[in-house]
Amino acid sequence: MVETIHTETQMVDRQTGESVHQDLRCFVLVVMSHGDEGSIVGSDGRHVKITDLTDLLSPRNFPEMKSKPKIVIIQACAGSK
Repeated sequence: MVETIHTETQMVDRQTGESVHQDLRCFVLVVMSHGDEGSIVGSDGRHVKITDLTDLLSPRNFPEMKSKPKIVIIQACAGSK
């Protein structure tokens, strides 16, 4: 699932093939799912660590958004406690 999200966030202009992220001013990710402590559950039933998702937004993985605001909203249970 993380690989799919990474691929889908690599938006390019269909005519030029260049990244369109340089024109963006912020990034917002909203995830609504079931969860467990430190992870969310995908539609395929597999657990994905929240840190794996947020790591996709790091300057190393998403250099076009370096120094730009990133908002991550996760609505999921966090275990049985």
